[in-house]
Amino acid sequence: MPALSIVIPTLNRGRVLQKTVEQVLAQPFTDFELLIVDQSDPPVRAENESFLRGLGDPRLRYLHVPTKNLPNARNEALARIAADIVLFLDDDVILLAHDFLQAHLRAFADPSVGGVTGRIVERALQSNSPGTAMHVTWGGRTVINLAGFERREIAGLKGANMSFRTALFAKLGGFDRNFVGSAILEDVDMSFRVQAAGLRLLFEPGAELVHLSAPAGGVRVSDAVARECWRFQLTCYFLLKHRGPWSLAPFAATFGVIGLIRLLQWRRPQAALQLWAACRRGWAAWRRGPDEALPRWAAVPERALGAPAARSEALA
Repeated sequence: MPALSIVIPTLNRGRVLQKTVEQVLAQPFTDFELLIVDQSDPPVRAENESFLRGLGDPRLRYLHVPTKNLPNARNEALARIAADIVLFLDDDVILLAHDFLQAHLRAFADPSVGGVTGRIVERALQSNSPGTAMHVTWGGRTVINLAGFERREIAGLKGANMSFRTALFAKLGGFDRNFVGSAILEDVDMSFRVQAAGLRLLFEPGAELVHLSAPAGGVRVSDAVARECWRFQLTCYFLLKHRGPWSLAPFAATFGVIGLIRLLQWRRPQAALQLWAACRRGWAAWRRGPDEALPRWAAVPERALGAPAARSEALA
């Protein structure tokens, strides 16, 4: 059993993913398994599989899942990993710390810690907090700044660079598949659930990387209206799930102003109907309930990469 399981979901990133994999394998700490969960279309999928097989590294494992859903990709990985600590990375990051992996592991020396997020230098996204932060306001705005230099407790983790105690998922379930589309807030959703279980979350600056936010591939939504619709839908769902129906009042006040600003920017008043429909979809998802079940067996087979790799039993 390795000390660490690393999971990288990927979607149509090709060469960007390959650079990320090479950096992980080059870390001086070697006691890990690396599972690539590929949701890519056939041409990129074939390229990824060929590249990984050519590396010939026994720590590498490869899984292709046809469903394009980031929480689902993570859940499929959770049914297969072996280590006590699982680290999730995005497929478009540059590791800056020589002991990046060890920094994550060291943070779990405290048994009260359930999850860790590392320092993230964003290439494209702007921080909106003067100090280290990752939380959701009562109105639904995400406040984030993960570029600090001091270890501290934090309210939420970011999926590009986050780790958990694997045993938690057997108790809490997996990531919520209702966070589909642009896949925002699925990481904070899991953070809330870990804290509700009585465990702490840490910001660990020693686990430092650059997040490229690659414009192609992944869960990026290029259309501005569609992107904002996903934001309205998923924020509405998140607030209802964690704060109940009364959270709709501050959400309506905050996102009503955001929606008005967007309509003026777009000069498309008819888009108001699309934003309203998005909120209704968030409400409908809440009424249906969360979709957090972990696979009880590895229904999607892994592809052999030409080197043996240990497998764990699926989580019940």
